[in-house]
Amino acid sequence: MAENTPDGLKRAVLATLGGTAVVLGFPPFTFFPPLLVIGPALLLVALRGVRIRRALWLGALFGGVIQAGGFSWLAGTVTRFYGTVPHPDRAPSESAAFWLGIGAFIVWWLGSTFAWSLFAAAASRRPRRPWIALLWPVLLWMTIEALYPRVFPWCLGAGFIGWGATAQGAWYLGVEGLSGFALLLASLLANGWLERAEGRDPRRHFAAAAALAVLLLGLGGIRATGEPDGETDTIRLGYVQAGISLARRHAHDRSVDLGVRREIEERTAALIAAEDPDLVVWSEGMFPGFVSVELFRAWVAQEIRHPFVIGGLGVEHRSADIHNRLFIALDADAARFLTYDKIDRVPFGEYFPARGFLESIGVPLPPAPVAAGSGRIAFEVEGVPIGPSICFEGILPGTADSLREVGARLHLNVTEDLWYGNSGAPHQHLALTRMRAIEAGLPLVRVTNGGITVATDSRGRTLAEVPLEEQRSGVFELEVPRRLESRPWTSRLARHVPWVWVPILVGLALERARRRSPGRISKEEE
Repeated sequence: MAENTPDGLKRAVLATLGGTAVVLGFPPFTFFPPLLVIGPALLLVALRGVRIRRALWLGALFGGVIQAGGFSWLAGTVTRFYGTVPHPDRAPSESAAFWLGIGAFIVWWLGSTFAWSLFAAAASRRPRRPWIALLWPVLLWMTIEALYPRVFPWCLGAGFIGWGATAQGAWYLGVEGLSGFALLLASLLANGWLERAEGRDPRRHFAAAAALAVLLLGLGGIRATGEPDGETDTIRLGYVQAGISLARRHAHDRSVDLGVRREIEERTAALIAAEDPDLVVWSEGMFPGFVSVELFRAWVAQEIRHPFVIGGLGVEHRSADIHNRLFIALDADAARFLTYDKIDRVPFGEYFPARGFLESIGVPLPPAPVAAGSGRIAFEVEGVPIGPSICFEGILPGTADSLREVGARLHLNVTEDLWYGNSGAPHQHLALTRMRAIEAGLPLVRVTNGGITVATDSRGRTLAEVPLEEQRSGVFELEVPRRLESRPWTSRLARHVPWVWVPILVGLALERARRRSPGRISKEEE
């Protein structure tokens, strides 16, 4: 395609359609998971033969559509946070909270979109050797997903949760590796498309893409329909999806806090009387106010009298630190008791990069950030070691792996998705958490206050689910394998690909620049 005005419009349309395809292939839409391959393929076709300036704009179109179409919920989330969490004396007005949300979204949108501008610019400068040129966009994409700083680190590979067989690719390749696999298929399709447009035979590229897709579907299908071998332990986990509003839980009013605590007690007592679960689990941040260990243990012994887990803001008498904490009582009188403090905090929510600068320009921030925890834990219930994580931690690479390393055989993720409202975010959050559980081969129980509460087996298959915004309590009865399956080496390898390839990518780019000469520059690139 010659670089002229009509052709420039065609390229822009291809990049825009590519971003739209990714949005429609990713949760909550998940119309057709192969769109996650078609979208990047359209961008790669649009990038062939363009100058870097044009590539940057095409990447911005592609990434901008993805960020705006898939993650527009961020503006409402920030607005709810600033309109709910700060004390009334320090809270911004309703209109100020709204504009803070809009401003935060714009800054985030520009920063995230820039990642795909960088990808497009680098992908347009592909090496000359055919096999390296084929892998070039694959490695670039995986490197950006792994290393580019993002507040909500989604991965293209997580979108394949929509099909059971393709979701199992996370077990064989890891989530980032599945993204790379999708880009390999996209690169093959783009090369085939361009060869056909130039009058050459595209069948080798299309055939290779089809063979790889069939291989993934075959291996994934075998795993998706099979069952783990070996003995299992049965555990009955009680959950409460209560739908208690954010406003009530952050009322900064002692009488309201006592009412929320009474509701927790009553709902828990009703669940215990009806189902007698081995453990009752409530979601992140549900205990109102700031909670000390001493207060919580006394409360469980007096009011709950059952093994119990709930999230809250933990404080210590001799420290000013606040922790996003899980309080875990393993018997009726809380004699066996431990806590887990969230390690991986959400930027701009639980801690503030450049806090001093933000406050100096008048951005209202909560008075104290959340302190980070120190390490993963596992606790045992009915012979099953359970590894907890809180909210955002469940979507991160390495969380589920580290829980396996401390001996967990069940991943318990507690989260609060009411911050997102009735948007696509809870579906995206769940998809990412499920894919990480598939990647690690761990059964998953995810307990939320407003949805989506779910239990899956070690292969990510849904055993039971409570829909968004439905209030319900009940029991998940799971058969947990006594011996977890060994992770395939391919999954572990894919995790390290970005780090290994960064210096190689830089070296190839420098070598390409060194070898360029005026005689080698095509008329199209001048």
